[in-house]
Amino acid sequence: MTLLSRLMAFAALASLAAWPAASPQAAPAANPAPSPAPSPATAQSSDLVAQRGNLKLTAEDVRDLLERADPAVRAQLLANPAALSEFVRDRLLRQALLDQAKAAGFDQKPEVVLRANDARDSVVVSSYVASLTQPEAAFPSKAEIAAAYEANKSRFVIPRQYHILQIAVRLPVGSPAKAEEAAKAKITDIHQQLTKPKADFGQIARKTSEDRASAEKGGDLGWLREDQLVPAVKDAVAGMTENSISEPVRTPEGWHILKLVGERPAAIAPLADVSDTIAAALRQQRAQQNARAFVADMLRKEPIQLNEIELARSVAKPH
Repeated sequence: MTLLSRLMAFAALASLAAWPAASPQAAPAANPAPSPAPSPATAQSSDLVAQRGNLKLTAEDVRDLLERADPAVRAQLLANPAALSEFVRDRLLRQALLDQAKAAGFDQKPEVVLRANDARDSVVVSSYVASLTQPEAAFPSKAEIAAAYEANKSRFVIPRQYHILQIAVRLPVGSPAKAEEAAKAKITDIHQQLTKPKADFGQIARKTSEDRASAEKGGDLGWLREDQLVPAVKDAVAGMTENSISEPVRTPEGWHILKLVGERPAAIAPLADVSDTIAAALRQQRAQQNARAFVADMLRKEPIQLNEIELARSVAKPH
């Protein structure tokens, strides 16, 4: 990685060439998947977002992680629930691996310490350059945002959306055979209840669904984008008509019965819904330009003198 690319690392995720797909202003849950099992050791179980063994991430932990993230990264995560879910899983997995590494003494190995220090220095340098090269507060103007929107409308397509209700029975992949049988029996029984005359999906969801967050709302997941759905759910709803109920659907998280309430076709997001995304991308692009100019001016004032012959000798293998 070159000096310039290190200095530009802080801005690598946002540019006009990599704007995220547009999303509705109110982004719903990423996938119709059961919530993590609450832990008896957690003071507020409803605040538990993710857990692996004794490792836990609460809602406050997630908010802290997002607050510390690069603004462009944070904007992308908040606009894409599927990416946010993957981000949380990754953080929990990384913490688990970090604990294992420390238990094995890897954080004390000289070569690891050197690489860690180098990474720390890179963060310090990139943060310093970022502080010096931020665009002026008034940039971009409303006119500049509108012009960028018109020039890049095809980037702001909102995929097809589905309004879905669900009833979920939690069962991770790899569960014991008896648990598989019990879950399949339970979801089959629920499906039979739903086929009876005048069956109330919302009422049955409140009583039987193991995804408590949606169960409290009668199974309502709100509007979900097609690209936010796990493949099995996407395939199921694609063949459904409004107000129809699916057969039990198996996902990596468990069994689901789905009710399709409504459907919206793909469409271009209005400017008002994506203006903040465009403004962030334009500011990041301007920051990149400013950083390049800063480094170029720094090297112009005092160029780096390089002895290439001595450099070649320093890395040559001894005879």
